Amino acid sequence: MTDPDRGSWTTRRKAPGRRLFNPIALIVAAMTVSNVGVVFAEITCQEGALPFEPAATRARSDFGMVAAGSPEASDAAVKILERGGNAVDAAVAAALMLGVADPDASGLGGMTSMVIRLADGRVRVIDGSSPTPREVDPSRLQKLAGTGIVVGHAWAAVPTTLAVLDMARSRYGTMSLATLLGPSIEIAEHGHLVNPVQKIWTNHYLEEILASRFLRMTALVNGTGLLQPGDVVCRPDLARTLRHIARYGATTFYRGPIADLIEADMIESGGFIRKTDLAMLRVKDVYPIHTTYRKTNVFTIPQPGGGSSVIEALNILEKFPGEFLAEDTVARHHVLLETFRIALADRGLAPGLVGSLSNEGVPALSKTHAQRRANMIVPGEVIADSDLYQYVDPECAPKGESTTHVSVADRWGNVVSLTQTLGRSWGSKATTPGLGFPYNSLLESFNHDNPQCPGYLQPNIPCSSDMAPTIVFSRDGSLLVALGSPGSDLIPSIIANVISNLVDRGMGLEEAVAAPRVLFGGHALLAPYIEVTTPITDSELNALEAAGHNPVQRVHYPPTTACAVYFGGVNAVGWDAEAMTFVGVGDGRRWGSAQGARTVAEAVPSR
Repeated sequence: MTDPDRGSWTTRRKAPGRRLFNPIALIVAAMTVSNVGVVFAEITCQEGALPFEPAATRARSDFGMVAAGSPEASDAAVKILERGGNAVDAAVAAALMLGVADPDASGLGGMTSMVIRLADGRVRVIDGSSPTPREVDPSRLQKLAGTGIVVGHAWAAVPTTLAVLDMARSRYGTMSLATLLGPSIEIAEHGHLVNPVQKIWTNHYLEEILASRFLRMTALVNGTGLLQPGDVVCRPDLARTLRHIARYGATTFYRGPIADLIEADMIESGGFIRKTDLAMLRVKDVYPIHTTYRKTNVFTIPQPGGGSSVIEALNILEKFPGEFLAEDTVARHHVLLETFRIALADRGLAPGLVGSLSNEGVPALSKTHAQRRANMIVPGEVIADSDLYQYVDPECAPKGESTTHVSVADRWGNVVSLTQTLGRSWGSKATTPGLGFPYNSLLESFNHDNPQCPGYLQPNIPCSSDMAPTIVFSRDGSLLVALGSPGSDLIPSIIANVISNLVDRGMGLEEAVAAPRVLFGGHALLAPYIEVTTPITDSELNALEAAGHNPVQRVHYPPTTACAVYFGGVNAVGWDAEAMTFVGVGDGRRWGSAQGARTVAEAVPSR
């Protein structure tokens, strides 16, 4: 099972004449970065040279649709649909593949949550919020954080990805775990193409990766050189791990030989995870949280995920006329920014795991609360921080950046929206020799020195995140969109932007995803993030700053930096009621890929 001296993956250059990228994904193909030594909060991006506009890949199909964070993942999911699997099966296959083909953003060492709408109308959430290890020591992490080092086994929370995927498959899917692992094993053994976004993040954390004996063999050529877009990468260690799981099931990861290896490595390397943590892990099958937005129904995940911020933002935006939100004006941008500031400030007011679809008794999710908050938004005036943060200290805010998303719809009416993360890109930059995957850095999301913070680190509590997989239905029950995105605490505003584009502005799905975004968030440096391209102009953003908004973090199109990746990567599927077909969109900002099934088995998958 283990071979510590063997390289974690092998690399070969692309064959001459081989087509590497889909046409829209080429929008990031020329992004290059160098000498990256900054953290996300500093808003420092490396220069590149790439003329493009915000764009997205689009696909249509009568038989089902997939949008995912890499072409390999969407292809794996489509093949499952074409073999007769349902949307849950396809989403699980795509999520597993992302751990192979997009390993800096997710994998077996990470955290996953998902929203599922079943063909019979039920809506469920598989909550995979990672618990903190029982032996975690906040004081040790505080000392590490004080040195600026967020690298190593000590930052890892208990991984939940495999447990979530196996629960979803066993309860709501139709295929075996071994079958759904098949495409990932094949790609791990025979190779996947490196995409430009992976190069950006790898270069961003190059110093930390070089310091990791085993991750450097996973993320770099021969442990020293940067992988280039179009390189073909094989991951033999991960392939062996996946084969072992396919043979023995998910229990081997949490109670078997893999758990033994994880514990031994954690003890040797100063990590906190033990076999007890793995064996006692229980992911949860719960109700979603819900709201209406004009003539639609919105379902997303409860806290400790970020769905409550999406719901509150939509409830506030609903208090403004749709016609007003359809116009590109300084007044509209001001309302969006203030709405997202409020939603982030209020996230400590929402509940934990919700036991019913009703939001009764949850003030932050009520329409009444939204009306009170909307009344605070005054044209041309910025709400004072003291009026916003009267409930939760902003220093208690969670952190994270590297996330990926899968959306799937099948022809029988099943829909899945799934988001997974490692925390930072490449997680904690720590791996166990021979297993082939990095561990998450989710313990960074906690406060380590202020017990008054709601997010103060304690043993065996769930990790907070801003992940917000979401499904939206029209009043007649037809699918409007299933979507999600990476982007740390920008995620709720990214999701709300796209939903408003669809509902208020009447955009099609491709246009709604590609449209320039007006966001608020950004880790420790809370600020507006706005893409400057037609119809948004610099003069509009200057007016926002003159009104008192924090300096706007701008990305101009065509961009001269790699900062476009900070504006998320919305992978979405929907139903085009006019054309009577599925439509899928992959966000070009982060190499998203959409593919439709070309055929499908006639039998209705059911369990």
